[in-house]
Amino acid sequence: MNRAWKLAAGISRRNFLALSAAVGAAGVVGCKSTDAAKFQARPQIGEDPADPESVATIGSKTTVGNTESLVVSGVGLVFNLPGTGSSATPGGWRTRLENSLKKTKRDQSINLKELLDGPTRTTSLVLVSALIPPGARKGEPIDVQVTLPDDSKTTSLQGGELFPAELITFDTTGNVSSQVHTGEAGAGGRILDGYAWAHAAGALVAGNFVAGDGKDGKADTDADGRPLYRAGFIAGGGRVTMNRPYYLLLNANDQNPRIGAAIAERLNTTFHSTADPNLKVADAKNRELILVNVPTAYRHNHYRFLLVARQVPYNPVTATSAYRLKIEDELMDPSTTLAAAVKLEALGGDSRRSLKVGLESASPWVRFASAEALAYLGQTDGTSELARLAEDHPALRAQCLKALASVDDASGTDRLVELLTHSDPELRQGAFIALRLADERHPALGGALMNKSYYLHRISGRGTSAVHLTAGGRSEVLVFGDNVKLRGPMPPVPVGNEFTVSVPTADGIAKVTRVVRLKGGEPEVKEIRCSAELGVVLTALANLGGGYSEAIELVRRAARTEVLTAPLVVDAIPREMSLQQLSGFSKIDSTLAKANVEVAKVGTVRPAIDANGFEVPVGQDPLIAPAGAVLPKQPLNRDPGRLFGPKRVTDAPILDSTVVPAGGQ
Repeated sequence: MNRAWKLAAGISRRNFLALSAAVGAAGVVGCKSTDAAKFQARPQIGEDPADPESVATIGSKTTVGNTESLVVSGVGLVFNLPGTGSSATPGGWRTRLENSLKKTKRDQSINLKELLDGPTRTTSLVLVSALIPPGARKGEPIDVQVTLPDDSKTTSLQGGELFPAELITFDTTGNVSSQVHTGEAGAGGRILDGYAWAHAAGALVAGNFVAGDGKDGKADTDADGRPLYRAGFIAGGGRVTMNRPYYLLLNANDQNPRIGAAIAERLNTTFHSTADPNLKVADAKNRELILVNVPTAYRHNHYRFLLVARQVPYNPVTATSAYRLKIEDELMDPSTTLAAAVKLEALGGDSRRSLKVGLESASPWVRFASAEALAYLGQTDGTSELARLAEDHPALRAQCLKALASVDDASGTDRLVELLTHSDPELRQGAFIALRLADERHPALGGALMNKSYYLHRISGRGTSAVHLTAGGRSEVLVFGDNVKLRGPMPPVPVGNEFTVSVPTADGIAKVTRVVRLKGGEPEVKEIRCSAELGVVLTALANLGGGYSEAIELVRRAARTEVLTAPLVVDAIPREMSLQQLSGFSKIDSTLAKANVEVAKVGTVRPAIDANGFEVPVGQDPLIAPAGAVLPKQPLNRDPGRLFGPKRVTDAPILDSTVVPAGGQ
C-alpha cells in the first residue's frame, strides 16, 4: 500500500486547465498516448484486400490516451477519536477545511470552532488522497489514503472516521503559467482547484494492519500504551463522481471528422452497449478525438477491451475474406493462437463458430484462447474449460477468472462457486473476487455487513479452512471452512482502544468485552459470551461497536499467537502475465510447464494499463520453438455441424452486477 502511494506521488501532473479547454471536462488529466502505428492504406468500403496483412484496423489509425491514473486529493476531518486528536492549525489547510465543512455539514447548529478545537480532542484535520483509475465510471469505489500534515499534533488516527470530503485535482498558478508559456511545469504560486472527481468518507483503518507482519513498521505508543498511527486508509471509501473515458487519438494523416465518425460507428456496431443506456461505447468529439467507454462485457478487463477494439477492421470483413480465413487458421496454431483469438473477437459474433472449434484442440493454449474470446463475446460454451484451465495452469488463472466473471450467465458463476473449495489459496481467493464481481449478492459468498464498517464472508464447504485478508480494494474478512475457531485457553487479547477478546477455557466459549471510559464516572463495561468460532466472535465484536480495524487486529494477533485454528493468508491474488509474455511461452512451452513456474515470479502489483502497449503479438517473435516443443498445428474444421450438441437453453439471469476494482486492476 505505502509503495503504491509513493509511486502515485511521482506521477506528473498535467495542466488540467489547458486540456479542459481543448477536450472538455471528461478525463482531462493524465492523458497519455502510445507510439503511433504506421498508416495502412484503406481499401474501398465493401472490398476485401487480396493481401490479409493490408487490412486497415482502428489501431492502425489511432493511438490510445488517458491511460494514467489521476491523482486527486483534499482536506478532511476525522472524528470519533478517543482523545488522540488535536486542534487544526490556523492556515491554508484549516481555511479549506472550514469552507468544505460549511458546504457539507447537515446540522447547521454545529459550531465549527468547537468541532475543530474542542478540549476532548476527538477530531483532527487530515489530508486525503486517492487515485482515479483510467476508464473509471461514475459511482465506482476507490481506495482512499489518509495522512496527517507534518505540523499536526494528533497522536493517533486509530478508531477515527472520515467526515465526507471532496477530492479534486490541484495545480498552482506558477505551474499553469509556466506550462502556458514554456510547456514545462513551474513552481510556486497560488493553489488552483480543478474538478471534483470523488467523494470520500467512512471508518478508516489506521496504520497498515493488513500488509504488516507485526514486526516491520510497528507504531510508537503513548503513555497509556495506545498505538500512535499517523496514517490510515479506507478500502473502497471513495466514490468517483464523473465518468473518465479513454481516448482514441487519430494519427496525423487520419485527422478527419468523417474518419472519426466512421471509427465511432464501427465500435458502436461491434460492441454491446455500456451499463449506462445513455452512454455510447464511442463518441467522436472532433477531428482528432474519440471518447471511448468500456462495454459491459469488459467491465472487469479494460485492457482486453482496448486490445480488441484496436483490432476491429476499419471496414467490415466478409465471412469468406482472406483476412478472416487466415486468422481462423492461426487460431489452431498454439504459437499464434493468442493473437488470432483477439482478432476473431474483434470481428464480433460471426467468429463464434470458429472459436467453438478451438475448444476441441489438443493444445491448452488454443483451448484457452478460444474459451476466453467466447466469454467476452457472451458465449457460455467455454466456461467449463476456463474453470479447468484456471485449476490446472497458474499462468492462465487470472485471465480465466476474469473471463468467467464477465459471463452474464449462471454457467460462469457456478464454475466459480466450485473453485471456492479448492485447496490452492490463490485460486480460492481469485475465484471469490471473480464471483463477487459477477454477482455481489450470490449466496455462496456468505457476506454480511459488520457495523457499517466491513464485510464478513463465511464461506462454507469441504475445502481447506483458512482466513483471508486483503490490503486494498474492499474492507472484508474471508473465513473459508466451517470450523475456524479461536483455540482456548486464550488470555485476554487487547483489540483497539476499548475491546478485549478471550477464550478462558478449552470449552469453546469466548468472551468479548468493551470498556467505555466515561468522563467523570465509572467505566461502562459491556460483555458478550459466544462460541469461539471466528465468525461468531467477529459478529459479537461488531455488535459491541467494533469495526474493520478491530477485526483485522484480532485476526492478526490470533494468528501470531497461534490460537487461530486455520492459517492466515494475506493478498493471495493470482499472478498475471501479459499477453506478450504468454505469447512468447506459447511458442516454446506446449504444456505450460515453464509458464506455470515463471508466473510465480510476477509481482502482485498490477502494472499500468498501457505498460505492455496495445498491439497483439506478431508472428516475427524472436522466440523460436525447439524441435518437438510445440504441438503440430491442427486443421480447422470449417463445418463443425452439431459437434457441440443442441443449442443451449439460456439459464436464469444473475442478479445485477456490481463493478468493484481490484485491487487493480
